[in-house]
Amino acid sequence: MVVTSDLFGGRRGMMLEDAERNVVTAPMPGTANRPGIGSTSTRQPGIDGSGCRCRAGGVRRQGRDFPRRRDLEQTATDVIVIGSGAMGATIAYVLAHNGIRVICIDLDVRGAGVTGSAFGWIRTTHTSIGSELNRDAIADFRALDADLKGALSISWTGSLTWFQSPEHTESHLRMQRGLGLPTEAVDAEDLTRLEPSLRRRPEIAAYAPQEGAVAPGRMRRTLLAAGRDYGAQVVEAPVSEIAVGIDGGAQVFSDAGVFNARYVVLANGLGAPRLAAQVGTVLEVESSPAIRYSFGATAPLSQRVLSGPDYEIRPWHRGMYLGAEDYVTSEDPHRPVIRVHRALDAIRRDFRLRNPLQLLDFRVGYRPMPTARRPYLGVLLTAPQVLVACMHSGITLAPAAALQVLHHITGTAELASI
Repeated sequence: MVVTSDLFGGRRGMMLEDAERNVVTAPMPGTANRPGIGSTSTRQPGIDGSGCRCRAGGVRRQGRDFPRRRDLEQTATDVIVIGSGAMGATIAYVLAHNGIRVICIDLDVRGAGVTGSAFGWIRTTHTSIGSELNRDAIADFRALDADLKGALSISWTGSLTWFQSPEHTESHLRMQRGLGLPTEAVDAEDLTRLEPSLRRRPEIAAYAPQEGAVAPGRMRRTLLAAGRDYGAQVVEAPVSEIAVGIDGGAQVFSDAGVFNARYVVLANGLGAPRLAAQVGTVLEVESSPAIRYSFGATAPLSQRVLSGPDYEIRPWHRGMYLGAEDYVTSEDPHRPVIRVHRALDAIRRDFRLRNPLQLLDFRVGYRPMPTARRPYLGVLLTAPQVLVACMHSGITLAPAAALQVLHHITGTAELASI
């Protein structure tokens, strides 16, 4: 993979505002179908597998290794990705990096949607039993970051998890190990070594050394900028409708015009069911609210992700930390704030801090949660031109999902029908 020093090396320490300047403005209506509009690259290859390279997921094949190719119509672009959060940005990057013409479109490209409220814990859990995405998630994330020369600035320091009772923690350990996930049991002495600032320690905790954490906003901005460097167009506009034709093509109707492509990928989270319904498929996705907050401490706290019964925290930067809390919308409207302050009190207790913790930021994100508790990643049975990538956790699973989307579009594998 050949990259420019400006794109990766020069961006390692840049501010987020600089990354936002790399977003392509929406084409004017009537010009949306012209190749190359708004792109710094004049290269507009088609989908044919030639020169196809994808290190995300450990796939490093040249075009001659692909046994077959899809017969794609000569459309204005190959793939339209709807949604520019962590999932959409990763798919757009992986496709563009492999020579596929991509348009990524979203209502608010400079915002972050639910990604901006994500905790950023890169982990694999029992919630996706049997999912290849979950099995390959961390390896694919590491490969993606390697492709980007470490531009995602991931902290691979692992995580510590414990529950209210040692028995519950031991059950969690057995389940993780049963799935083949490297997880170690650590006692209070081990915890002293791993987390010296944690003074009130559980009897036993589950240590997952392979896990990490990423800044979700930085992740999506970096991927959008990198995808654009490979020729992807990034359009900021609301999408009102999608449609498919008997000629095998698809159309996306937006305030920036009508876009034609061979494939459409719905990576817009809670917005995916509305668009899927327009082509005859019902997606059952619930909104699951979660709180993300940041706080400052005068003394050093955790060195990695800590997930206990009273709080979930991880290091942020410059003496700041992130916390996450789930809550139910039917609760008292003041309940989220109360939950956060209770978590801060528990953190102060467990680290035996003299000074109060300073709450710096508080936000609520509404995560897309398929009701079947399994990812929606596949092709709509009613419209094979439309792919869906809707799941939790979108941060952890984005690289693995993007790789499967790539294989389907290049014809090296088939996604299941939905």
